[in-house]
Amino acid sequence: MTYQVRFESNAFEADSLIGKALDKLMALAQQAQRVAGARVRADDVDKLMTLRGVSQRSFERAMDWADADFDLQMTTSQWKWKGAEGETRRKNGQVVTEPRDIVDTGALLQSKERKAISSSITEFAWNDPVAGAVHDGARTKGGGVNPARPWTDPTLQDIDQVIQTIFDRRG
Repeated sequence: MTYQVRFESNAFEADSLIGKALDKLMALAQQAQRVAGARVRADDVDKLMTLRGVSQRSFERAMDWADADFDLQMTTSQWKWKGAEGETRRKNGQVVTEPRDIVDTGALLQSKERKAISSSITEFAWNDPVAGAVHDGARTKGGGVNPARPWTDPTLQDIDQVIQTIFDRRG
């Protein structure tokens, strides 16, 4: 079963508002220059102009970070497995202990697709048949339970702070 995460941004609206504010500010600066002879330095104008598109650039950078962080969460040895003490053997033959990563054959990790639905919507999907069962946990055919290993949760918990950090650096 596919597991999916969707990010939606209001970057277009925010950038439109920023653009309108910059246009008004530039018009005021030109008026002040004409009326009072005030000088507007070119480097100040250039600094202000870097704000155009800052929200969209921040969203795109945050999506790059999320893309890499989802992989990091899967490949970091941090996941429990049925309270296993000692070693277990994976399908790929690797012997592992706990905590462990959630990469076995690599199919789940490699099944990730990042899709830009629009400039303000990005979707990540893991199209491996076990994706939902790994993320949310599942009952086995024998009546046992495989634990949830929600690799997207840490990324989702940190994304707002990451966006704020990117935005603070002016995108």
